[in-house]
Amino acid sequence: MDQFIQQLVNGLTLGSLYALIAVGYTVVYGIVQLINFAHGEVFMIGAFGALTTYLLFFDGQTGVWILPLMIVGAMIASVGTAVLMERVAYRPLRNAPRLAPLITAIGISVFLQEFIRIFYERPGWTVPVMAALALGVAYLVGAGLTTVPLNHPITKWRDRAPLITAGAVALLVWVIARLAARDVSVVVSAGVVVGGIVLGTAIGFLVARFTGGAGRAQELVKALAAITAVATVLLEISWLVYKELLATIEWPSAKQRIPFPQLDVVSGQALQAGGVTIQRSAIFTVVALVVCAALLWYFINRTRLGRGMQAVSQDPDTARLMGINVDRIIVVAFALGAALAAVAGISQGLQNNNIEFRMGFLAGLKAFTAAVLGGIGNIQGAIVGGLVLGIVEALATQYIPGQFGGSSWKDVWAFAILILVLVFRPQGLLGARVVDRA
Repeated sequence: MDQFIQQLVNGLTLGSLYALIAVGYTVVYGIVQLINFAHGEVFMIGAFGALTTYLLFFDGQTGVWILPLMIVGAMIASVGTAVLMERVAYRPLRNAPRLAPLITAIGISVFLQEFIRIFYERPGWTVPVMAALALGVAYLVGAGLTTVPLNHPITKWRDRAPLITAGAVALLVWVIARLAARDVSVVVSAGVVVGGIVLGTAIGFLVARFTGGAGRAQELVKALAAITAVATVLLEISWLVYKELLATIEWPSAKQRIPFPQLDVVSGQALQAGGVTIQRSAIFTVVALVVCAALLWYFINRTRLGRGMQAVSQDPDTARLMGINVDRIIVVAFALGAALAAVAGISQGLQNNNIEFRMGFLAGLKAFTAAVLGGIGNIQGAIVGGLVLGIVEALATQYIPGQFGGSSWKDVWAFAILILVLVFRPQGLLGARVVDRA
């Protein structure tokens, strides 16, 4: 009996991990009818985000108070990746044939794996990323300070040209200054800021005068000054972060397994309950699933955005006519799934004591299997499917005799269950709550 309970505990732990990832699949599918095969890599990036947070701020410490901050770091990495993925790769293909986003998802999956494998130990890639973010934030600030309409369908690029030019000049000043003087210096930083503001504003003003006349140039002065000031300040802050923080750490190579931080309370010596061994990380995984499921239920059923998600999942066209911002709802769906995947990435790291760049591939397949098993598009079904899949794997490992048993066959039996469900109940155990959009 103890052996059965032990395998049941192992199955619930594994199933909770699958369920956390599977919810991301089913939330996105319920909104946009897209199987995001790159979701496993979002899970992987969450684990690396947690590890990065630990190495940056808490290296060598083991206090459990670090865990919430690691979760925040993991969520920032996963959500940022998922939102960028949706905006750059999926949104342009929203009205394309379904095969196009599917192939794109597979391409993104491979790209993210290789990016982490090659560049995780080389933090230099963060410099152009932070520079691009600085320019983006600066443009948004400047655009908010001008009364000039920047989205006119005919003249928008002519109206935006002075702002873009000012930001580009500020960036050019920063690049030239930092190529000449790479050390962090108050004098150089002040020169970069002042030079970027003066040159960027002046050249942006000339472009505005040339393209729109003196009146338009006067209207854009405040926006031009704001863009150059924000851009140069953020660029200098980015350089300070890189030189004083990122470049000072010896980052581990992602080409091999990387040890994951072990924290007090959630890792360490296992607990004994009679003849059953319960790992501390297993308790964290199950509790994380319960808490995340409760918060997700509350968000979907008790908040305005959640009700908007339900409306879009039923009929996006009608929801758009009723004033719901469908694009924002889709972004929220990707972000929710990514946040849960980030928690799952930390759980995986605590259970296995290590992470690697390939960890998202098989976990993503299992989570997709769990989502289909429970009913794709059904959140409760994804949770049930994950738990069932984990229990089936654990019991099959222990109780199927002969050459078809053991841990080497657990994946076979997991996918065999999927085939049986698709043959005899293709809508999944709980049925899919997705409207057929012909």
